[in-house]
Amino acid sequence: MELIYIGKFYSRENVRWEVQLLRNQDYEPDSIGLLHFPGTEPLVFEWTEESKEVPLCGSTATLTVLSPGDRTYTGLYTDDPTAVRLDVYRNGTLYWSGCMDTEFYEEPYSQVENYEVLLTFSDFGVLDRLRYDLAGMQSLHDILQNALSRSNINYVDIDSSMVSTCLAHSFKSIGLADLKVRSDNFYDEDGEAMSLRKVLEGIFQPLAMRMIQRDGRIWVYDLNGLYMNGKSRELRWMSDDQTLGVDKVYNDAKITWSTYAQSGNLLPEECWGDIETPANETALNTQDGGFKDGGVKYYSYHYSSKLNDWTDSTDCGFTIWTALDGRNAELGESKDRYTRFFKIVPQYDGTESEGIAIYWEGVQAVLDPFNPKHVTYYNRPYGWRALMAEDIDRVDLPLFRTTPIWAPPVMEADNLVLRIAIEMMMDPRFNPFEQAETLWAEGNIKFEEQDKWYDEFEKDGNFVYVPIMVKFQPDGSDDIYVWDNRDAVKYPVKYPITTLRDTYGRWVRYSKDAKTTTWGYLAYYDADDREKKCGVLGWKKNRPAINPHRQRLLSILSKAEAGQYIPYPNFGGGGGKLWIEVRGGGWMIAKSGQDLSITDTMRNLYSSVNWVLMKMPELEIMNSTQFDKAIDTDDVEYSAKLNESAKEPIEIETVCGTSAKGVPTARGAYFNTKTGAQITELSRAGRTTQTEELLIGTLYSQFASRKTRLDGTVEIMSGSLQTYRDASQPDGTVLMMTGSVENVQDDTMEASFVELRPDEYDKAGT
Repeated sequence: MELIYIGKFYSRENVRWEVQLLRNQDYEPDSIGLLHFPGTEPLVFEWTEESKEVPLCGSTATLTVLSPGDRTYTGLYTDDPTAVRLDVYRNGTLYWSGCMDTEFYEEPYSQVENYEVLLTFSDFGVLDRLRYDLAGMQSLHDILQNALSRSNINYVDIDSSMVSTCLAHSFKSIGLADLKVRSDNFYDEDGEAMSLRKVLEGIFQPLAMRMIQRDGRIWVYDLNGLYMNGKSRELRWMSDDQTLGVDKVYNDAKITWSTYAQSGNLLPEECWGDIETPANETALNTQDGGFKDGGVKYYSYHYSSKLNDWTDSTDCGFTIWTALDGRNAELGESKDRYTRFFKIVPQYDGTESEGIAIYWEGVQAVLDPFNPKHVTYYNRPYGWRALMAEDIDRVDLPLFRTTPIWAPPVMEADNLVLRIAIEMMMDPRFNPFEQAETLWAEGNIKFEEQDKWYDEFEKDGNFVYVPIMVKFQPDGSDDIYVWDNRDAVKYPVKYPITTLRDTYGRWVRYSKDAKTTTWGYLAYYDADDREKKCGVLGWKKNRPAINPHRQRLLSILSKAEAGQYIPYPNFGGGGGKLWIEVRGGGWMIAKSGQDLSITDTMRNLYSSVNWVLMKMPELEIMNSTQFDKAIDTDDVEYSAKLNESAKEPIEIETVCGTSAKGVPTARGAYFNTKTGAQITELSRAGRTTQTEELLIGTLYSQFASRKTRLDGTVEIMSGSLQTYRDASQPDGTVLMMTGSVENVQDDTMEASFVELRPDEYDKAGT
């Protein structure tokens, strides 16, 4: 930032105040303007009075200057709330900093020069207008530093020396770098980020921490730490306006932690881009399809099984649109072989869906111009046809991969599994939404027996295996791990896989030597009839992968929800990136009761396939101890009686917190920066329990009984964050300032002080 204005004045006690205005610009100004001040109240600071439980204690500055000419300072105002900053120095030392309030400006319009202009500034006010923008795991210190940097205020350092909270059973106070949180906790389900103010309130309030700017420093502290470690100064009253009163008292205290635990599908369901797909736009009875700009194509399909009907341009069942560009997934090296994003638009049949088109065909019926009753059909393949395995120990390049998501660190990873499901359509019908029938032409000419293909799939294609790579990269590491279940799938059928746990597979380290020899399989089969039915034809989801045997499955496996269950990745202790790749080549079709191998039957079955489509993969975190039970996402509540005679309760809702048993997938949990473990308890004032219980203890100490309150005009007391005492109060009474208005020219401030107590716990109160 560049200095654009400067001014100085002295207070009545000969304190030198220097004011600097700086602007965020890329060039140095031709000259630095000189500020002139009126005779009274040139600079006033206000710390709005805040109750003791409020985490952010912001302040404002009102600077009054004399305008030497008409509208001299109107150029300072801009839409950018961080563009202009006020730095104030007291006797050469930074005292306060904040940015201009862009929401308010007013000056006399009837005068030409030497009129007063009020410029207002705020230190933390700008945090309401800035959105959180970090990702991954972040320490509390990094979040605060990022917020302060983006708010553009100037400060000497961040002082957390008056934090008295410790890690569980420790006697050393935590630093802000000792705890970390998940960034996704501060984004809603639509990806909208919280304001920086709400984020800072969210990370500090459960820890009973407060933040304030004093004497050029950002102080982060808790009330117990302020009581125990704050330097104390005696109040010097400067007027006879002081009053004695009492602070508020609360009845009940309730703290509700919204865990924001991850549940349901963690991957986006949509992948089609912003391309319009009008239902009235079709490309029926053409192998080539229709064309749009950007490589977009679309193909329409008949709903009739009579070949003669295909020439009717209104006989349209559905249209599939394809595009090279999409979202939430990336086409792999297969894109040069025409794998595409797709969207199905129904006309008279079909269901709207989107995903990745791996293989499809354009079809066309052609009339003989010399014999109107003679018709034949042609089909043209698109996509990646070479899916079937040529070598059981080899797979090909990726067909597509999902955009990586962040898998959080969890407590007791052995009690969790990931469930991966991909809904796939592998089908021999030209129109997979109509019943499989023999394709006829006029005169009973039989062209294709699609019903026969259907029967053959159910007879010999009971199992379909699709190779995938599920990859996990721990935060801060170059290592990558890959999930592998090939041993289970390749077991001879005389050793049947019948238990769910035997289908889980394992994680192995991914290396250059393993790029083509480490992967896992998704298995498609009918759980109710693995001998006479198949797991494809129409839209079907994979099931826990077993070898292609006919033996009875244990009920927990046979009744499991669709999807592949795999161990939760637990490497490095800090979470990491996870993504899924569907591979080309290496696909297998197997007959029930026969060992997995490459056969002519497999090749013949696949030769009849006209469709291979996949919807976006689904990924869900599940309990493994309470099988198939979704993760508990309920809020966690803590409550206590503070003073049953008081009238009002106090209720606090938090976005960060702890639970005695932990909440495995809670976005709002605290984590130990060094170990990566989820925090379930902390210590303060000799007590170890959940942060919410500690906070209730703090509330009990401050609001369970009446505390003295003093208001009046006192001498400005600069220096570090401190506590106060008054000669007229009983010995041992400690006061804290809860709000003030400082008139620096008079060296006085109108302030409010409330009695402060250390954290004291009582069974009745907690």
